[in-house]
Amino acid sequence: MGIAISLLSNLSVIDRLRRLQPPRSARPAVVSVILPITGPSRQLPEIIAALERQTLKPRRLIVAVESTTDPAFAAASHIAGSAALPIEIVVAGPATHQAQKCRNQQAAIARIDDGDEVVVLMDGDIRPRPNWLSALASPIADDHSDVVTGHRWQQVAAPRLGAHLIAAVDRAVTLLPRSMSGMASVVWGGSVGISRRAALRSGLFDSLDRTLSDDLSLSEHAASAGLRVLTRGALLVPSPNDQTISSAWHFGRRQYQIGHLYRPWLWRLALVAVNLRLVAWFVAVQHVATGGGMIWALVLLLALAVLKQVLVGEVARRLDMPDPPEVRFFQLALGVLQPLVDLFHSSVVIASATTRRIIWGHVVYDIAGPYEINVKERRPFSAA
Repeated sequence: MGIAISLLSNLSVIDRLRRLQPPRSARPAVVSVILPITGPSRQLPEIIAALERQTLKPRRLIVAVESTTDPAFAAASHIAGSAALPIEIVVAGPATHQAQKCRNQQAAIARIDDGDEVVVLMDGDIRPRPNWLSALASPIADDHSDVVTGHRWQQVAAPRLGAHLIAAVDRAVTLLPRSMSGMASVVWGGSVGISRRAALRSGLFDSLDRTLSDDLSLSEHAASAGLRVLTRGALLVPSPNDQTISSAWHFGRRQYQIGHLYRPWLWRLALVAVNLRLVAWFVAVQHVATGGGMIWALVLLLALAVLKQVLVGEVARRLDMPDPPEVRFFQLALGVLQPLVDLFHSSVVIASATTRRIIWGHVVYDIAGPYEINVKERRPFSAA
């Protein structure tokens, strides 16, 4: 069964490569970009520079922060005066029954007006390439879609094991098939374009109330409202990652905690799949070590793991964002050491089974249910 899972994983990447077509159409559109941030936000100049390089120039960037004491407010205020891109800063106030990110997004959305055709939500940890905004807005301008989304592409930004593990796990998830039912599809709130008209008509932005997940709540509401959602398989957005083992583990656990809350059956599928393959590795190694044969199974598992890394590297190369040689070497090494990756993956999935308390940034949330969110504690803003 573990071999079958690895085989299907490879076939999914091959299918993605077969259908990989970078966005071609480019339509004019009036777009406002919303960026919720918190903390020191030292990478804000890079984000602004990336937006200023867009082939489709945004009307404005709306930066949303929690409070004037949030270090992000000072960072945004400092750069707003010198940026070529018009920047508005919105102070959302503290959330009480939703994620602070969702509160920030809603405060920024309140600034959207009749001059906007498309609203784009982005995360502060991505570095979009020049065609990103056009790829999100063009299908909406063409009246082909109401919601257009891409997906995060983890890029190792520091030679740390945590960064490499997150890249190996998250890229595999990113390349899973997306042509699934509305129940299974995910609108990634870190990179999504939304028709202002369709959003107002369907009350889409109301889905950000009383929720911890902009991604999954937007997905669910869009599906129930019958909105036309397009996931652009080739729109993989670079996300530099320099995490340590500890920060990578906590990041992965939080992601799966949110998945467990809002897509429990997908969480169970991940739990079963990753642990079946981990068992397959254990059984194969044990049999070989004790002279019980099955070396063919171990060799096949190893071959499929390394092939997966080769295919993932080819996806990045085709989209013109290949890894540096040293990163590619380490990722290939993790293919040989796939049980280590699966063990890490399994640990965050199992640890995410408890969702009563979720820590996100400087906020601690008490969770009674998917739409029963209470802010329990606010810790000091990070200085990192």
